[in-house]
Amino acid sequence: MYSMHGIIASSLAAFITTFILTPVFAERMYRAGFRGIDLHKETKKEIPEQGGIAIVAGFFSGLIVFSFLEGIKLDIIIISLVALAVAGIGFYDRIKRLSAREKAVSLTLAGIPLIFIAQPTFMGVNLGIIYYISLPVLFMFTCNFTNMLAGLNGLEIGVGAISSSGIAAIAYIKGEEISMVLALVLALSLIAFLYYNSYPARVFPGDVGTLFIGSVLFSAIIAGKFELEGMIVLIPYVMDAMLKLVSAGVMVRESQKPTLVRHGRLYAPEDSNFSLVRLFLRIKPMSERQVVFLIYIISAVFALAGVGLEHLLT
Repeated sequence: MYSMHGIIASSLAAFITTFILTPVFAERMYRAGFRGIDLHKETKKEIPEQGGIAIVAGFFSGLIVFSFLEGIKLDIIIISLVALAVAGIGFYDRIKRLSAREKAVSLTLAGIPLIFIAQPTFMGVNLGIIYYISLPVLFMFTCNFTNMLAGLNGLEIGVGAISSSGIAAIAYIKGEEISMVLALVLALSLIAFLYYNSYPARVFPGDVGTLFIGSVLFSAIIAGKFELEGMIVLIPYVMDAMLKLVSAGVMVRESQKPTLVRHGRLYAPEDSNFSLVRLFLRIKPMSERQVVFLIYIISAVFALAGVGLEHLLT
C-alpha cells in the first residue's frame, strides 16, 4: 500500500515541473523552427510546437519523486521506457514526417514491452496468445487516436486530462495503485500544460505530447487490468477516429480541408471529411471555445461512465 504522501508529492512534482518548463521549451522550440500555424484564428499566428516535451518532463519528474519515496517498481520502469520511446517517435515524426505505415510499425514495436506487465484475460476469459499479439497493435491504435483528436486550442490536452482523471478514479476504486499513480501524474502534467495551451494557445503539444498521452493512458489501463472500463473512457477518441477513417480513410493532415473561420466562428467546409469537431460544426457553426467545451462534456460523460461501471463491478 503506497502512502498518500508519495502520491500527492509525485503529482505536485509533475504539475510544478510542467508549469515551469512549458514556457522554457516553448521559446526554445520556436527559436529552433518548430512552429505551427494557429489555423482556427483569422490572424493565422505562428505558435511554438513540440511543447509536449514539457509534459514528458513533468510526467517523469513525478515518477522519479514517486520512486524515491515508494521504491522502484518494474511496471513503472517498463511503462516509462515505452512512453519515452513513443515521445521520441513523435519528435522524429515532426522532423522526418513518417508515413502512416512507418508510424504504425514504430508504435507497434514500442508497445511490445507492455506484454511483460499484461495478464492475458478479458472479462474473465483467458485469451492467451491472442491477447499478447493484439496488445501492441491496440497500443498503436490508441496512440494514433489520441494524436488524431487534436487541432483546436486546449482540445487534446483538456480531453487527455479528463480521460486520465477518469482512469485514475477507476484505478483508485479497483485498488490498482500503479495505474492510479500513472494516470494521476499524467493528469496533473496536462492540467499544468493546459494553462498555456487553452484558448488563445501560446504553445502546441505536437506529436510528442499527443502520442505520449495515448501511450500512458493505454499502459495505465493494461497495468490496472480494467480494459472494459478503460475502453469506455476512451470512446471519444474512438468516435473521432472512426468518423475520420470512414469518411476519408488514411490521409495526411496537409491534404485535409481546413475548418473555415468566419467572424470568430468555425464552419465545417463542404465535402470535407467528418470528425467529432466537424460533427458539431455541421449542426451549428460555433466558436472554438464552444466546440472544445462540448467535447470536454462528452469526454467527461464517458469518463464518469467508466468510473460508474467500475463502481458497479466492485
